[in-house]
Amino acid sequence: MSIINLTKDYFQSLKLITNPRRTFSSSSAGVTGSVALFPDASSGVKDLYPTYGESSGSWGGAQIEEFRNDLVQSIADNSDGDRDSTFVQYMDLVGSASVPVRSSKRQEVLRFTPGVTLDKTFMKKNVVKNILFPYYRNLYRSAQWNYTNYNCLNFVTGGNLPTDSVLIYPAGTGSALGEDENPYGTAATGFTFDFYINPRYSSPRPGDEYTAGTILHMSSCFALSLVTGSSMGADGKPDGFRLLLQLSSSADIPPRRCAISGDAVTTPSPGQNSTWAFVSKDNSLKKNNWHHVAARWGGPSANNGTGSILIDGVHNSDFVVNTPTSSIMQVTSSGTSLLDPDALFVGNYYEGTNYGANAIGLFFNPAASRDEGVVSYSDNYPSEDPAAFSFAHPLNAELHDIKIFNKYKLEGEIRNNASVGSKLTSDLIFYVPPLFTKDSRKRYVLQTPFYSATGSSEDPFNVALAFGVGGLSINLENFTKEFVTNQFPRLFNLSASRIDTQVNIPRTADYLLYESGSSVKRNLTITPCDNGKFFPNFDLLKTVPSSGVTNISSGTTSTDQYTGVFDDRFVDAFGSLDFSIIDLSSMVDTGMLASGTMIPTRTTLDDDNPESTGFENDGSLLVPLEGATPEDPGVAPGNILTVLQRTEDPSSNQVVFFDISNMFYGDRIKPKTLVIEDLSVTGSAGRMSFKFKDDGRGNLYRADSPPPHPTWSSVGNVLYEEGIIVIKTPHAPFFGKDSFKVSFLGERNVHVLEIQVPLNTSAFNSSSNPTYLEMAPSNYRNDTARKFTYITGLNLHDDNMNVIARANLAQPIVKTDSDKMVIKLRIDY
Repeated sequence: MSIINLTKDYFQSLKLITNPRRTFSSSSAGVTGSVALFPDASSGVKDLYPTYGESSGSWGGAQIEEFRNDLVQSIADNSDGDRDSTFVQYMDLVGSASVPVRSSKRQEVLRFTPGVTLDKTFMKKNVVKNILFPYYRNLYRSAQWNYTNYNCLNFVTGGNLPTDSVLIYPAGTGSALGEDENPYGTAATGFTFDFYINPRYSSPRPGDEYTAGTILHMSSCFALSLVTGSSMGADGKPDGFRLLLQLSSSADIPPRRCAISGDAVTTPSPGQNSTWAFVSKDNSLKKNNWHHVAARWGGPSANNGTGSILIDGVHNSDFVVNTPTSSIMQVTSSGTSLLDPDALFVGNYYEGTNYGANAIGLFFNPAASRDEGVVSYSDNYPSEDPAAFSFAHPLNAELHDIKIFNKYKLEGEIRNNASVGSKLTSDLIFYVPPLFTKDSRKRYVLQTPFYSATGSSEDPFNVALAFGVGGLSINLENFTKEFVTNQFPRLFNLSASRIDTQVNIPRTADYLLYESGSSVKRNLTITPCDNGKFFPNFDLLKTVPSSGVTNISSGTTSTDQYTGVFDDRFVDAFGSLDFSIIDLSSMVDTGMLASGTMIPTRTTLDDDNPESTGFENDGSLLVPLEGATPEDPGVAPGNILTVLQRTEDPSSNQVVFFDISNMFYGDRIKPKTLVIEDLSVTGSAGRMSFKFKDDGRGNLYRADSPPPHPTWSSVGNVLYEEGIIVIKTPHAPFFGKDSFKVSFLGERNVHVLEIQVPLNTSAFNSSSNPTYLEMAPSNYRNDTARKFTYITGLNLHDDNMNVIARANLAQPIVKTDSDKMVIKLRIDY
């Protein structure tokens, strides 16, 4: 044994960063990717001794031990006996023994929502919002209770989602408003249709018919639709698409009746004129890809009546309309039997005669104006929709930045429109970005699934439902405003209608709302946009939309029917105006809280009885004030909002949390590696999914389509060091409720201490082992050494000669007096 002094020159410290890859999914098929909490979690390991709390009467460990002792004794005594039988019985007992409880303990990624009561789950939200977010905000600026105002219109069908829903924008002409002008018509200067489209959805199943989906339609004026191309994907579904443009009288042909062969469009129906129906090139649009589309025409005298379709800024196809009239639009003069168009349809195609009781203008009747908050064309109109019509061309795609210009746009202007949002210029006659705006018209607004009241909305979702009975209904009206005329569309079959029938089985508000297909589609019509090729023009929101608004940035005030603060929903956590965000921190006024009236039924929360989470008893003064509750939304609403009263938290509760244990990742989640997916969005019948990624700075953005993605757009946050994910946008409703998948790389810092122990010549040449004998290390003649020692291990001592570490060599090392070597020890911690 030898003792040597190791100076600091013999020590080296290293740090290794390891990145374990993890994938966890939870769905109806089960859970995959959970982590075992114990390293020996094998079903082959048996528990032969009772665990804590296990009944001794049900444990067979004593019997197993008895058989084992008998078997060992028979072997020791070399007794013939019935050894084989004893051995078989012993093994049978071991095989039937229970697996240790610790072997089944696994850690999963936990999904939770704040809930509607002041319990421990809700307090987790407060910890994240009020403690963790402010702490990490200096690292991750997006750690604020808001999300980005970057959205797209999502049109999808499937399950019980209605196929006849559509956005109907008022376009009052001679028939309706006494004016002989079409606000969305095109004059001799021509037109340009300009928008972004993503053909996100194909046929539900291979071989199913894909119905032409109409993007824009104005009766007898124009129709622009999405149709399939010839390309088929590996799944047997169409993955190539093209555009069908119908003008003037050709726009009266239902798109599904148009037969497309090559670049020619014909119709098998006699009497229908397909002369002015045109298509883009085959497969010019790809599934799940964002494409910028511009269809332009300069009038009959410009370019010899030649128009063109541009896709992604590249010339795609030409068409010729050299009609001698001043416009290809329907002539809107009085005295004709055909009524004026009167409406612009987005997301579907109107089929109807547009005569008398079938007039398109009847969509804007007094009842629709009262109930849905749209303009009323005439008080003399009957309070009913047109008598006969249909919408049979539902679009299955996502749209945003939809514009119509009344002139032919040059390629440079089109390329500019493809990168940034437009300003309100004199030639822009229709513009739906779609951006959230605080203003909306008065209409019937749900207070509970069974009760509604007249009012307007100033928030991204219905706060009366959310803070009253815990229900979600997106305020679609606040996202679909047309910015040129400041009009709001009629959301046909996209309204959250009041339930007028009796429901005998207790149901939550969300369950009741999601029994209606139109209510589900309303919640799914606005989705986060993942188009990274474009940046919106948020300056559109700086202009006060109407009088009666106080603007906190300018301080100007005027009086009218709207008296709220205009831009307080666009304020970040630092108090600065930012029209690119939608603030979720203060959704309702806490001044309505009924202070001092809450009488709790218990003083502690019972984790074993999650149903016992209410605070009110029958004798509470709070009961008549709150009326409808999340547990009983069928009664009339009271004077206070129940969820707000319980929690006293006015911030958005339409959020979803995911808690990832550090068992998955080590020290932290590696930035820019997190992907979280909702594999089947609730209510979409499996047609929709969401994929969110992190940008490396704690921000989550949508990334369903191929890059580029808008990494600046926030739908949620991830706190890498804490393993906490927050989905803040309400436009991914119930994210992960039915199924979700999380994948990421972890970051585990492994610290390595390397110690170099020199074994010099003429050292380590003796042994204190009493059995030590001097002998030659080998029987080779050229080996001159007469003795050797075995190096079997090393002890590391501190200054007081205490052993602080020991290393045993897997195989002894032979050392002679003339040998010089170095042993390297590595300690990981």
